[in-house]
Amino acid sequence: MLNHKGLIRFVTMLGIGVSLLGVGSVTANASSKPYYGSFSSRKITYHIDSTSKHWKNLWKGAIDSWNSLHVVKLRAIKKASKADIRLTTKSRFKDGGNIDGFSMGPGGRGGIFFSKLALSRSYLKDRTDQQKAQHALGTVGQAIGLAYTNDTTSALSFRASKPSAKDKANLKLAYKGIK
Repeated sequence: MLNHKGLIRFVTMLGIGVSLLGVGSVTANASSKPYYGSFSSRKITYHIDSTSKHWKNLWKGAIDSWNSLHVVKLRAIKKASKADIRLTTKSRFKDGGNIDGFSMGPGGRGGIFFSKLALSRSYLKDRTDQQKAQHALGTVGQAIGLAYTNDTTSALSFRASKPSAKDKANLKLAYKGIK
């Protein structure tokens, strides 16, 4: 039989193991839901780590597009370590992909604690500014909990220039009951 310390250690490890089941990449969504989770508040802070004016403007344009839906309120914050979402670019990713990032938390309603996403500048270097803006828009959509889709009218397909009515409905669904 387990002693008191052993039992506490076992329960602690079991809790950590169960909580880690929900932690993973934003793109690892096998659910049929149009979202993988949401923050515990509709007021979400963000910080743009990119230093280039060009990329800051692309990120801000994407933020403004999601804010224009009036479902969530993305607000800039100066201290990066306090931000719910961090957005940046990197010169390239080892796997050659175009987006990299993660969200922490168990997922589900109110289950995103933190998101950090980055776009690959080398992948996007031959793209137009409009295509770069589309990637930033889709990335912010993923950061706030929406799932990738092949629907080309959706910002989450990385081919649309603004969130669609369906994106707004999906965002409302993800944040239903959250103030």
